[in-house]
Order: sequence, then C-alpha cells, then structure tokens
Amino acid sequence: MGWESLFNKRSTSFRNLSDAEKSDLDQAKAVSLMLTYPTLIKRPVLDHKGQISVGFKPAQYEEIFSR
Repeated sequence: MGWESLFNKRSTSFRNLSDAEKSDLDQAKAVSLMLTYPTLIKRPVLDHKGQISVGFKPAQYEEIFSR
C-alpha cells in the first residue's frame, strides 16, 4: 500500500498545515508529516488475513469479512 492511500488530505489536520507543508508532497515528506501529525493517517487501517484496507465503508467490510 502506498503512502497516497494512507495520507488523509480530507482531514482537518491537513487543512491546518502550512502551505509549505502541503506543497510538493512525496513519500518522504508524507511519512514525516504522518509521524508528526498521526491524524493525517486515514483510519481505520484493517489487516484481515493479509488483506489491508484503509477507511471504513460498510459494503467493503461486509465483503472482507464474508470471505
């Protein structure tokens, strides 16, 4: 799973970042920001039988747990 899937650009935390912090995002910068501001990580992160999913959608969880 790439950093793009975990990094929550819709969060209040992201909106509160400075323009410099928001610009030129790459993996290293995103990881550093997520370590500094853990609320930038989309939640929940689910690892079920080796399948990783991020975020909560009822239909997606139904599908995952029906296997």
